[in-house]
Formats: sequence, structure tokens, C-alpha cells
Amino acid sequence: MDLTQLEQAVTQLSGNAYPLDSWQPTQVNTMDMVIKADGQWLHEGDPVTRDKLKVLFSKILRKEREHYYLVTPVEKIQIEVVDAPFLVIDFTIEGHGEQQVVWLLTNIGDKVPLSLAYDIDLRGEAQRPYLRLWRGLDALIERNTYYQLLDCAQEVANGSKTTLMINSQHQQFCLGEF
Repeated sequence: MDLTQLEQAVTQLSGNAYPLDSWQPTQVNTMDMVIKADGQWLHEGDPVTRDKLKVLFSKILRKEREHYYLVTPVEKIQIEVVDAPFLVIDFTIEGHGEQQVVWLLTNIGDKVPLSLAYDIDLRGEAQRPYLRLWRGLDALIERNTYYQLLDCAQEVANGSKTTLMINSQHQQFCLGEF
């Protein structure tokens, strides 16, 4: 994949669907909506079953400090997110060596290139892997997908520790240390 194709793919991500950064609504409300740690969306305790509705909401979601909001030009509505609002559920690798690009697929249908703009953040002692996205949002990399990524990683000796690294877009990304 050349740079132009990569740029076109990135502009189609959910984070670029609406100009949320320019929307500064003054009306703030709350809604009984929860995104659970397993990626399930609940409204007033009932599952949101329409995938298109979840995708629409995901495009207007942003994080401010420790709170999550659905944002429109006139209103922002606070919702609860238990862990991360999204999940990475699969991946593909295109190319080889220096030209390799790791594409991470989210549960909202975005195909995100592992890159400096969208990198992996390992959190806590357990080194839980998250993909950093847009507007302060992130996606937990599901365990099965993470283990498959580890199978593609290279071990790099780092003093008394070993670091697992994966290449994407001419960069190396850490998947963990042991």
C-alpha cells in the first residue's frame, strides 16, 4: 500500500466523520447509556442492538478529562464508559519488512493502521494493550487478537528483559516486556 492509499484510509476513519473539535456546545446533559468493558452498549439497561446506531454514536463520541460525551453542535451528553469505548477484534498485515503495515480492526468497523498517530499503549503491571485513537478515545485489544499479534512479534533483548516488538509503517511498537 502506498502513502496515498494509506492517507485515504485514515481519512475514512470514524474519528474524521464529523468536526467534533470545532463543536463547543454549551448545553450539557446526561443519558443512561453505558459502554461495558466487553464492548456492549446499553441504553437504560437494555442492549443497543442496532449496529448502525452504535456506529453513529461512536462517530460523535469524545473524551474530555475523565468523562465521555456524545457531542452535537448544540449539545453534549455525558455517558458512562466502563473501560475503553471500543475493542480491537482482529488485524491484518500487509507487505513485508520495512513496507509492512499492521491494520487493526475495531468492533465499530474501523480499519486503523498501527502508526505513530495510532499506537499501542500498555497499561498497568499487567501491560493491558490499548490502541490510542482520536479525541482521547482508545480501544482495548481483545485477548485473542493480542495473542495473535504476539505471534507476529520479534523478541528483542533489552538488558535483563525481553521486549516483544512489531513493525508497522517503518516504526517498531512494543507489545510487552518480560
